Amino acid sequence: MYNQAILLYNNKAGQDEISEQLGYIAGELLPLVHQFTFIQTLEQGEAEKICAEKGADTDLLLILGGDGTVHECINGLMKVDHTERPKVAILPGGTCNDFSRSLQVRTIKEAVEAIKSGESQKIDIGAANDRYFSNFIGVGLITEASQAKEGHLKEKWGKLGYIMSALQSLKDPSSFSYSIQTESESIDGEAVMVLAINGHYLGTAGLFVEDNIMNDGFIDLYILKEAGFSLLKNVYNKSRSESAKEWLSTAEDIKVIRTKSFSLKTAEPQLVDSDGELYMETPVDISVHKEAIEFLYLREQ
Repeated sequence: MYNQAILLYNNKAGQDEISEQLGYIAGELLPLVHQFTFIQTLEQGEAEKICAEKGADTDLLLILGGDGTVHECINGLMKVDHTERPKVAILPGGTCNDFSRSLQVRTIKEAVEAIKSGESQKIDIGAANDRYFSNFIGVGLITEASQAKEGHLKEKWGKLGYIMSALQSLKDPSSFSYSIQTESESIDGEAVMVLAINGHYLGTAGLFVEDNIMNDGFIDLYILKEAGFSLLKNVYNKSRSESAKEWLSTAEDIKVIRTKSFSLKTAEPQLVDSDGELYMETPVDISVHKEAIEFLYLREQ
């Protein structure tokens, strides 16, 4: 039994759809909560503000929305003292729902099952300058794909639009000069993408995650030097083979580093994609807050 629970949801979904979802959630979870508060957010930034102000006063925070809503809530919760942060459950309602997929939660029904089971784990949260991210941060190709996703492709095709925009970006990728400083080495050169990821999914696609533990205090840093359809084909094929891990470690066009922190500078300012949100530019300093927030999840069957 939870004493206090808050469910945050945005108003982007159709009224009939959201009413049906909220009715189902309430019917399933009200017996588990003494005081249950539903809050509809009406504008960007409101979810972050609510989490920062009310996070310490609740036992369970439920986030009904997509990766953008989760990103806002994470940034609000990280302003709360770590000893007072509530448990968090994600009720996926967005286009990709990449972070909730990493928690084995792909539907609202699965989210309800996770809440009922009570299984939870503390997950690392990344910091980028004075902001935070749960799933990934990157520059280059990933940013180009997100920019296209925010346009007509997303509206017309949903998560398929993300894949289509990524394919469009691969046709003629733009390279940039970078300099990276980790705890143990300095790297510089030309790349088409620099991506740091803690989750297991990107654009609904599962990544090479054999050793990608989400609460070990490390983040996986990928430097992609070149791109094209031949690389995409190799990634697709190798990701389904037993030799995927070995291939990734020896691929000439991809460098992989596991680190607790790093700084990224570019010759020209590059737009930064943080969990699909575009509002920062390089340079950025990245670090990991180990086991910062506790999430409810489903054990893999």
